[in-house]
Amino acid sequence: MSSNSHPTPRLYQRVAEQISAYIREHRLEPGQRLPSEKDLARKLNVSRPTIREAMIALEIAGQLEIRVGSGAYIRQAPHQVPLLLDAGPGPFELLRARLLIEGEIAADAALNASAEQLKQIEATIQEMKALDAAGQNAQITDRHFHVAIAEAARNNVLASIVDSLWAGIFSPIFHSLSHLAGLQHHQKMTLRDHQAIFTAIKARDPQAARAAMRNHLRHVEDILAGQPEKTARPKKSARKPIPSKPA
Repeated sequence: MSSNSHPTPRLYQRVAEQISAYIREHRLEPGQRLPSEKDLARKLNVSRPTIREAMIALEIAGQLEIRVGSGAYIRQAPHQVPLLLDAGPGPFELLRARLLIEGEIAADAALNASAEQLKQIEATIQEMKALDAAGQNAQITDRHFHVAIAEAARNNVLASIVDSLWAGIFSPIFHSLSHLAGLQHHQKMTLRDHQAIFTAIKARDPQAARAAMRNHLRHVEDILAGQPEKTARPKKSARKPIPSKPA
């Protein structure tokens, strides 16, 4: 292990530095547009989701302005020093961790949940429905749903892990990417997914609960990656600016 006390940069930080270097090398001026995510991914040999995370980090740093449906534009010249802005864990890295962990937690909940814990999980769904109908933010209730399932697995360590993973969802980069991708407009999808997870847990079917949770997290991943057509509807493009109503 290295004695260097500096943390290893996240992948999106390293790619953000590469994009800054590209801007300098091509002498791009404020107001000019960057190449598309697809073109940058090809030039830098990384995935489009990583390019998307890096662009969000640069926007938070004030170097870019991302215009929904148009692209990313230079806001100010990049710093000459390496950019190591840490805007929180990478959203796709965070979702991969949740995909690995929460599917198994849902399976355990199907085997171990008490009648009272089933009522608590169902109550979060009812609360989300009420908030959705009122056009209100349901993100906190969404968190409660996932933590309630972890608690129903009867493992305090897993419940603590899920709660800490959710803390990353409130990071600047996750918040900005969610807004850009229009995640808030897929709340009905979230409710359908939650209902499917709960139905499997209540039926004491661990395989179905695991599959339902993984499907749900893949839906979120697809939306953040700009591929909402892979999910179980809605029809609105994730790239169109629409009024905020979080998932």
